[in-house]
Amino acid sequence: MTNPSLLPWTQAVHLHPDVERGDTAVATYAIDLGALVAGDQNVPEVYRRADAFFAATHLTSGLRRLLEDVLGGLAGGTGDRVLQLRSPFGGGKSHTLAALYHAAHDRAALAAVFPEVELPAPGAVRVAVFDGEKFDVRGRVVGGQRVQTVWGLLAVQLGCYDLVAYHDQNRVSPGGDVIADMLSGEPTLILLDEVLKYLERVSAERVEDSTLGRLTQDFLQTLSVEVAGTKHAVLVYSLQASVHEAFGHEALLKMLDHLTSRVDAKREPVVGDEILSVLRRRLLSALPDASVVEAAAEAYAAEITRSRAAHAVDEAARRVAEDDRLALQDRIAAAYPFHPALIDIMTERWASLPDFQRTRGALRFLAVCLHTLKREAQAGPLLGPGDVPVADDDVAHAFFTEVGQREPFKAVLQRDFFGPNARVPRIDERLEREHPSLSGVRPALRIATAILTYSFGGLLQTGEGEEEPSAGGVTESELLAAVIGP
Repeated sequence: MTNPSLLPWTQAVHLHPDVERGDTAVATYAIDLGALVAGDQNVPEVYRRADAFFAATHLTSGLRRLLEDVLGGLAGGTGDRVLQLRSPFGGGKSHTLAALYHAAHDRAALAAVFPEVELPAPGAVRVAVFDGEKFDVRGRVVGGQRVQTVWGLLAVQLGCYDLVAYHDQNRVSPGGDVIADMLSGEPTLILLDEVLKYLERVSAERVEDSTLGRLTQDFLQTLSVEVAGTKHAVLVYSLQASVHEAFGHEALLKMLDHLTSRVDAKREPVVGDEILSVLRRRLLSALPDASVVEAAAEAYAAEITRSRAAHAVDEAARRVAEDDRLALQDRIAAAYPFHPALIDIMTERWASLPDFQRTRGALRFLAVCLHTLKREAQAGPLLGPGDVPVADDDVAHAFFTEVGQREPFKAVLQRDFFGPNARVPRIDERLEREHPSLSGVRPALRIATAILTYSFGGLLQTGEGEEEPSAGGVTESELLAAVIGP
């Protein structure tokens, strides 16, 4: 970067405290819903305390609508009462369920952080949460009571275990009348997370002439029907977004989806570029000064537009590049301090990788990059694909944790980036000798690093009802747009 009038992002932003101190443990960026509900003090404060949670949460249009519908339903309003959370990028489904949990338990904390948002106030709400990643086929002890089934776990949290004691102890699915009694009385919110994972585990557990998996599916179907018929109950459950996330259990995913398809409404808590604000809200403690953001966005948009126009194949393509300038500028401003190309790589390319942990993976990887660059005071106006400090051990570890293929690429990093005879630094040294104006710019390192980030995953393309990843790689125009700047 050569424009001295643009501040390095390290001087313009205040990182969230856990990012600032380098707390990059996986648990810091992944909500353990079961532990949160259990009151586990090991859950990071940013998720455990309602006020800290909402302060780090961006209220997307989808989350706002979901809060309106859920709180409205609990208050006796009309509308869908069985809601399914799905998102192509992961979209923070567990985070959304945690938001509903905190909103139901601590309405005041929600109102304090978002005073401009008018939401229904249902009063005291009973909340029951099921985390399928935690609940085992052997059950668990809750409040001194051993429960063995989903219905037993929900009932004990709702304070009505006596209604299903027989059904739980004998692992028999309760009928609609019993479930209706469970839901009667105070407003009741039921949150189900990772249901598919639980069904996968119990699908082979025999219960007389059936299985616990089959009985659980029957219960969920009856539960959804009964909730839909109430005036003060709401059921919200998360489900994998596609068969690619079902890991060999595609039929079970479709069956579970079909069980409630008559009465549910599918919701995406994060849509499109809202992910930009979600990432920024979680990783920064305060929004940067608007003038700094606009200056960087305007300068980058101008440079990228000039490059695109110069490489346009005809006049029509050149006009398209010029017409897209303002939209590009707005997008850069929304993503600041990140270059939108870096976010696009994760949401559009890495999302097809089996090892990529979606929203939590993106948060952790970006947090490590932010902390490392801030510590080393090495930063330009934006953090883009060419700025990822892959020579840092923590960054390299976080990077390959998300994209996989750590071992095959060790030799690549050693040969090209930081080995004793690495080619990239030698190219930059030669360029600096021949062109002193490039001193400190390190164009070879920026281009090589960007190519590395583009080398994993591929753009998702729709075909035969499912999205399939295309081959990886990057075009020259994409690469230039990702690495050039003012």
